[in-house]
Amino acid sequence: MYKFKQIFILDIINLATNPMWLFTAIGFPVALVLVLGFLTSGSYGNIVSAYDYAGVAIMIFCVFNVATFSSNSFMEERIKKPNMRLVHSPIRHFYIYFSKILASFVFCIVAYIAAAIFLVFIAGVNYGGVDAWAIILIMLLGNFFFSALGVAVCCILRSEGAANSILSLLFALFAILGGLFFPVEGLGKAVVAISWISPGKWILAACLRIIYDSDFSMFLPVCSLFIILSAAALALCGRFFKGEDYL
Repeated sequence: MYKFKQIFILDIINLATNPMWLFTAIGFPVALVLVLGFLTSGSYGNIVSAYDYAGVAIMIFCVFNVATFSSNSFMEERIKKPNMRLVHSPIRHFYIYFSKILASFVFCIVAYIAAAIFLVFIAGVNYGGVDAWAIILIMLLGNFFFSALGVAVCCILRSEGAANSILSLLFALFAILGGLFFPVEGLGKAVVAISWISPGKWILAACLRIIYDSDFSMFLPVCSLFIILSAAALALCGRFFKGEDYL
């Protein structure tokens, strides 16, 4: 475990010392929530404010983007050389990819919690009050799954660029279809029915039900699905990881 700890610490440092990743993880969600909240102010009624909706929806979109953090930390060009040395050292290959998954998970969780706290104080975003623990748990499990997914796709495609291109396009589609940038309810019943294809839709629905109705009917299904998908993503990493991809 000592060797894994050393690799993990280096991966955390690599993420935390990159100014662009820090801005993307903290500054970007805050700025996007403030802009969307301002532009759609007054569109959601008295119970759910524009800032509340944007604050929850954009954090879900950011959870999707954890996959790009993990794929970058796993196979970015400047990371390949240190990883190549690890491949040829007497350690388990599991340490190499799992440390990237765990480091991305921890980094993004800390960054997103900081962004959420900032939004609570400056925009009054409602994250559930006494039920906030449930929202946090959903986000935690979602962060871990998407972190594992980013590395798994890299292992399968053997290219960080290809993985990010596919994932970014897919997540943008999920976000639009799931109503993360604007509600889709006003677009007709057919669009609303189709929107449930997007994981963004059912994550958003689960969070909003918990926050405004203390309705936990979707909580266990969403959490269970994230756990199952995380196990599948880790299995794919173990199946497709090849040390020679760093050569």
